[in-house]
Amino acid sequence: MEEAIAIIIVTITILISNWRIRKWKKEAATAYFIIGQKATTSDESEWAYRKAFKYGHTNAKLFYIYAAANTFSGRKPLTPFTITSDKGESPIVAIFYDYYIRTKHLPYASDIQQEITQRVLELKDGLNPSSDLYSEALRTLEAYFNENWKTPQGPTIIFMPCSSEQAYFNRFATLARSLSQRYHYNTAIDAIQYTNSRSSKHRSQNRNAIESNSNIVISPKIIGKQVIIIDDVITTGNSLHQFAKELRTYGVTIKAAVFLAQTAKYPTDKELFREIRKIT
Repeated sequence: MEEAIAIIIVTITILISNWRIRKWKKEAATAYFIIGQKATTSDESEWAYRKAFKYGHTNAKLFYIYAAANTFSGRKPLTPFTITSDKGESPIVAIFYDYYIRTKHLPYASDIQQEITQRVLELKDGLNPSSDLYSEALRTLEAYFNENWKTPQGPTIIFMPCSSEQAYFNRFATLARSLSQRYHYNTAIDAIQYTNSRSSKHRSQNRNAIESNSNIVISPKIIGKQVIIIDDVITTGNSLHQFAKELRTYGVTIKAAVFLAQTAKYPTDKELFREIRKIT
């Protein structure tokens, strides 16, 4: 009888203890989530959302993923990096301003990520060239290379081909004019000429099957020159390497590539939990 009572007491004690642990974890998750919402730095929000997610807050996962975008992509905004190709093409130094977030996840993104995503959409529609952000990225690259690109001898800025001539000029003509007139860079919006239209990589489900240079020819005016390639978003870098390969056949040297945004990587659960275990 005494043994049975002892077992009951121990069981009740364990249940109470587990209940208190669950209650504490729930309260901790809520507290960390609030800290993440009120954080004033990206490092603080990443730390708080990671803790909230670890302790089981149901809304913390996506907030943590986009707060930790640098970690999961392996790249940092306005920080030069090298894009390599698995097909043996020469690596390209590149830079982007910040992250592009899929539209349905925008509520979980930071203020700057939401702004950049909106800027990307406006650029695609020809509504906002974001020349101020591109010029900042270009200045960062100039410091990285320790060169002045605003001289007449500086590299020529050209633009990534689009699905059609109309889409190309709609997206980049104002940006080219602003970078030239306001920021004094050498730009060549007419560096590529269109032969026809092709499927849009942005809308295609098999974007890698569409070659960016499949509907264009290269203008003689950039043969043998150093160029900087500008585009709106980088995801895999395949389109950039396809275009760069075509340019190199004309003796063009790829100095660097500049993007308004990098598509934020959405990690698998395995990658997510591996990162949680590694840090905490």
